[in-house]
Amino acid sequence: MEEIDHLDEALDRCAELEEHLQFTLNYVTRLRKKHYGNVEPALNRSSTESLLDVLICSSYADKGFNVSDEDLATQQQQQQQEEEQPISYLCRTPADIRKSFNFMKTTTIKIQRDLELCLTRLGLKGDKYPMICKLDRETCDKNRCAIANQIQNHLHAERRGKNDASNNFFRSATASTKKFLSEHPDIVVIEADKGNKTVVMKRYEYDRKLQAMIDDDVTYIKLNSDPTASYQRKNNQFAKRLADLKLIDRKTEMRLNTYTATAPRIYGAPKAHKEGLPLRPVVACMTSPTYELSKYVGSIIQSSIKSNYNVLDSFSFCEYINNVQLPPDYVLVSLDVVSLFTCIPRELVVQNVIMRWDEIKENTNINLDLFLEMTEFCINCSYFQFKGQSYQQVFGTAMGNPLSPIIADLVMETLLDSVTKKIKFPIPVIKKYVDDLMLAIPKGEIETVRNEFNQYHEKIQFTVEVEQDGKLPYLDLLLVRKPDQSIKTEWYAKPIASGRFLNYLSAHSMTLKMNVAKNLIKRVTTFSTNVDEATAKKIVHKQLRQNDYPKPLINRLINRHRENPPTTAPPTDAENSKQFRSIVNIGTLTRKIQRTLREDYPEVVICPQQRKTVKSIIPGVKDKLEANQRSNVIYKIPCADCRASYVGMTSCRLKDRVSGHRSTINKLEELRAAGKDETDHEMARLREKTALLDHCITNNHNFLLDKVEVLDSSNKKQNLAILESCHILNTPNTVNKRTDTENLSGTYAGVLHTVKTTQHTTHRRTEE
Repeated sequence: MEEIDHLDEALDRCAELEEHLQFTLNYVTRLRKKHYGNVEPALNRSSTESLLDVLICSSYADKGFNVSDEDLATQQQQQQQEEEQPISYLCRTPADIRKSFNFMKTTTIKIQRDLELCLTRLGLKGDKYPMICKLDRETCDKNRCAIANQIQNHLHAERRGKNDASNNFFRSATASTKKFLSEHPDIVVIEADKGNKTVVMKRYEYDRKLQAMIDDDVTYIKLNSDPTASYQRKNNQFAKRLADLKLIDRKTEMRLNTYTATAPRIYGAPKAHKEGLPLRPVVACMTSPTYELSKYVGSIIQSSIKSNYNVLDSFSFCEYINNVQLPPDYVLVSLDVVSLFTCIPRELVVQNVIMRWDEIKENTNINLDLFLEMTEFCINCSYFQFKGQSYQQVFGTAMGNPLSPIIADLVMETLLDSVTKKIKFPIPVIKKYVDDLMLAIPKGEIETVRNEFNQYHEKIQFTVEVEQDGKLPYLDLLLVRKPDQSIKTEWYAKPIASGRFLNYLSAHSMTLKMNVAKNLIKRVTTFSTNVDEATAKKIVHKQLRQNDYPKPLINRLINRHRENPPTTAPPTDAENSKQFRSIVNIGTLTRKIQRTLREDYPEVVICPQQRKTVKSIIPGVKDKLEANQRSNVIYKIPCADCRASYVGMTSCRLKDRVSGHRSTINKLEELRAAGKDETDHEMARLREKTALLDHCITNNHNFLLDKVEVLDSSNKKQNLAILESCHILNTPNTVNKRTDTENLSGTYAGVLHTVKTTQHTTHRRTEE
């Protein structure tokens, strides 16, 4: 790679390469699933698949970058504080862990205890932290070698049978859960709409409820064909118009354009707090042709909303409401819109955009006509597929569309402005969080207020909840109106809440568990202005003990919070300069890698991330996308005449890439039919295109293009090169060229060989 002269350019390119790291971590996990199934390998499963995650993370650090010593000297050295060392506690037995709670079943199938454990306690999905890391080659090589050595030592320790008992238990429970779910395809496991509960129900019941909801011809209509191609073409035309008018730059145009869109899938989230478990429709719009355009339009509208009603978070609302003094005879009420997203009339959205255009135009150079055209297009493209049938949403907006919450907020702002002007008495308190309103109004005017709100539009209707005994729940606070009309608060959990937090006995890092406990302590103590310290402490103990946190640890954290309460001061320059990056959590190995990297990169904070999540265990309920419709994938094509195979990558749809292979093979057949041999210059050009054609020409073989297998995928196409290299190295008998694996550092050849050997050994034992 040519020398990079400017540090800024180097850092920009380094940032792009850093994005490769996170998305290559799935490689061995999926490869292991292909070979192992439900059979326990000789080498620790979770360790093997996670080790290559760590390996790849370090592998891509500094490919091709040369940063001058002068530039490196300008970097500020940050003092990294030592990790907080929690008290060591003995792990409880699996029998203690197996206690389950807040697990809902709507089926008569007996759910085994391990299944309940995995579905309720295996943990939450970790965050992803962006990072731009300033690296030099020598330092990266040193750290890469150190990490490779640590991984090899860990592998050897695993081979000698030094396994952690708790990890063995979790692996056993996970395997048992997957086996149970595979043996019962007639049930579905879904996260509830609210309350962090898990619902198990019969698949036919789930399908029936969702189909009955879709059959509502007022909201949805059937389509004769899939409109994705048409919407994609119109979306790209909008991007081109904006670019031609110089309203967006080239980078934004490329982001708005799409060529790999697929029809969104719909699924239902059970409303566990309502009788009969009705479903809330959610459309997964990330694959929609208008997804990026909807985000772009939404960002313009959102930046123009200067709300006097919106609640930023519970902490700011708690601070505000505790300083409120209500007039005599005023009470607290909350209003909630019935199905806000699906009830917003589209013409009302257009009216609101026109009414607020003076504020919106301050954030864009687009004229009103074009902006309205784009907004209506994004709303009207609310469509999805269910059971292979395409549907169009003709009223309201879809939950899952990135534009929906923003236009809902816009409509609610206008609604509040309009209704409050019609009400003749003062409203000292009026706050809004999405569609939940909280007001203070005279005791005898409750019906008047409800009628005014419901008269705004026939499709937007409100339900009202009035305080009981001076108490009203709002968000995660309980508002208490005192006799002197002042308001105090208490921490509040809804009756539907499961009480589940990150369990102390889960496989997550101790730092993450400690932060969960600290956050709960902070919320309870901050919100508890109406109760004494002892009561707040009992609440914390009850919640954390329910999630298996040890009493001594809880007491220690409470005392520390009391002695050093967290401040709301803005972060310092040193804190702002910190860069965060996540790495897979493998217990002691991860901590060793953290210490290794901390020495050379004190400004980077390495955060352990748990790869085993509930979502990785539970089969999805959405309709699966056909393999040939997928994009950004690694694929394998077997040879028809030998045991070889070709591994490739594509950022377009797989069917289009296979079609390209088929076209070149057809061209090869035409040249052969015309009597051309390997020495012909046209044959030479074909040979240079791909290793697949080279194999066909050299050996006179053919490939089975109808038996293409997807090996892996990534949400970002710049990550595909490293994924392809890994698969080429770990797939036997590939026809790929040596240059196809140059993206992966040779430092990890030994580790890759160990992983590959373990996979083949386990696969052979399985066959025997």
